[in-house]
Amino acid sequence: KTTLNSDMICTMYLNFLYYPFKELAFRLMNLYQRCMALGEIEIGLYSLSFSLNLSYYGGEKLSLILKSMEELIELMVKHIKEGSQIALLNKMLVEDLTGNPAGDFPDFGGVIRDEDSLLIHADARKNLLLMEAIHVKRFNSAFWMGDYTKANKCSEAILALPRVLKIQLVFHTFYTGLIAFEMHRDGGGKEQLAKGKDVLDKMKIWSKCSTSNFDNKLLLLEAECHASMCDIKAAKVAFEASGRSARDHGLIHEQGLACELYGKFLTSIVEADEALRWFKCAHTCYIQWGAAAKAEWLWTEHNLGLLPAAGDDRFLNKHGREW
Repeated sequence: KTTLNSDMICTMYLNFLYYPFKELAFRLMNLYQRCMALGEIEIGLYSLSFSLNLSYYGGEKLSLILKSMEELIELMVKHIKEGSQIALLNKMLVEDLTGNPAGDFPDFGGVIRDEDSLLIHADARKNLLLMEAIHVKRFNSAFWMGDYTKANKCSEAILALPRVLKIQLVFHTFYTGLIAFEMHRDGGGKEQLAKGKDVLDKMKIWSKCSTSNFDNKLLLLEAECHASMCDIKAAKVAFEASGRSARDHGLIHEQGLACELYGKFLTSIVEADEALRWFKCAHTCYIQWGAAAKAEWLWTEHNLGLLPAAGDDRFLNKHGREW
């Protein structure tokens, strides 16, 4: 049991910095199966929960993850009620992206009937892990749906809690860096620029640990930094490089993110036709990921249906060559 538990903890809190997310998700899935065969149900279910988390961050198809999450929660409610609450929050984030909310809240007993009452419950019991999970879920949902004001408020709540470095907080850091650069260009001042550069410095360290996990993120932060410093040529090169890197490492959601942010940048420098191409690329990526609600938000936010139609293949550059 000690060995199984150590394997799970090391994978989730240390190995994710060094090994591809999908590889670790596979390892944890195997650990889950071993644990269940040995009757170590609690360790097994947590391993499965962590595996699905890594699959999500690794860009796996959301519909497959959602189905597995539903099965996981059914088991966890019976065996690990507290763990099931955090698993439910992960599932609710995926539902926000897919646009398919389950509707019914699991019966946790007492007055817990929705996300708000779950936060009240966690706060009353000083359950820091659950409080963090709620704020992380809300932060991620707000980020993907472009509500940076709400995301920043959620981020403040996350930063007010004691933290241990883990995958959720690495992504929180990454997203806050992107938000900071975007807000700087929207008039947020030097403070936002400094915040973005601080995240960029952290990503430079993490990218040395694992190119497959962090190279595209570093390139995207560099692109945003160049854009904020008005270096248009360097920004364009870095945005496109980030998209290629994400694609090459199977991170379809972050390929979409690079395309989306590139489109926003091109719009800001009045290159509307080129921006349209990249927004269409982003939309395609989000649909492939299974994030229908995100794709619909992108389409509406940038009035893609009102702009001139583009060709079907948007993974070619203007010279017709593949990325």
